[in-house]
Amino acid sequence: MRRFVNVTANAVSVVVAIIPAGFCALPAMAQSYPARPVSIYVGFSAGSSNDTTARTMAQQLTDTLGQQFVVINREGNSGVTAAALVAKSKPDGYTLSWGSISAIALSPAMMRTMPYDATRDFAPISVYHYIPYVLVTHASVPAGNLKALIALAKSQPGKLSFGSTGVGTSLHLATELILTMSGVKMVHVPYRGTPSMTLDLLSGQIDLITTSTTQVAPHIKSGRLRAIGVTSSQRSGQLPAVPTIAEAGLPGYEIVGWYSMLAPAATPRDIVTTLNKHFVQALSSPAVKANIAAEGALPGGNSPEQFAAFIRSEVEKYAKLVKATGVKPEG
Repeated sequence: MRRFVNVTANAVSVVVAIIPAGFCALPAMAQSYPARPVSIYVGFSAGSSNDTTARTMAQQLTDTLGQQFVVINREGNSGVTAAALVAKSKPDGYTLSWGSISAIALSPAMMRTMPYDATRDFAPISVYHYIPYVLVTHASVPAGNLKALIALAKSQPGKLSFGSTGVGTSLHLATELILTMSGVKMVHVPYRGTPSMTLDLLSGQIDLITTSTTQVAPHIKSGRLRAIGVTSSQRSGQLPAVPTIAEAGLPGYEIVGWYSMLAPAATPRDIVTTLNKHFVQALSSPAVKANIAAEGALPGGNSPEQFAAFIRSEVEKYAKLVKATGVKPEG
């Protein structure tokens, strides 16, 4: 009997010795993420702004986390195709989305059916940057500021025309919100892209557009175009003398483009936390700061909870705006 007891005691001591080692290994396993390459799906073509920002961040995460973060382009449906692929992927942190305003906030307002719910089917990581737009007119338009432009439009209903990069795009809705808030009507002229829209503005074929600051800053400085206001809540570093639309006469106005990182819903919290930590740290790197500055953008860096709240507010904002303006959903 004594021999049996001794064997049992020895066995127990071995088990007791093993259990703490096992428990110690669990956090180490969590800390091992990522253990293999991570895919970041981009919904636009290689070389686009969406793509170059994703690649800039991917390189930073590769450097700091020790595994390759690989950008994969899946074009289609204004980014919806790529976002849908990620939403339906295994929530293990190895398939991520480079989310944009078009795929997460605008498409739910513009498309009759969506392959995902933007507020439920993703685990938000963080916003990369916010892109201010600027409202500009041709130099011949007799209005030097927003109040004068609104007064001119009210005196000539439906005479002024504005361009956009297509129905339901952020540039279209940015101008539509100005018209809705000021109670004026203009003729909308949609284009297939920014270059043709800008050329027609420069030639006086249309009266005004809302577009990225980088696209028109040289023409503003040359005097060919007149800047009326930027769409963000704070002034643009590229155009510091230009007031915000809110400052210029429409309090509460704000529309910005944005890029971000998201994972599938149900991705483990420790992985979301790891990605957020390194993502936010990367925003301070010289390469990322240079990329954001070149975009004429404002840096992001919010928490997953803050980003989730931002997504909800953006989805709600554009759903209301599309309904108020009468812009017809597509798809």
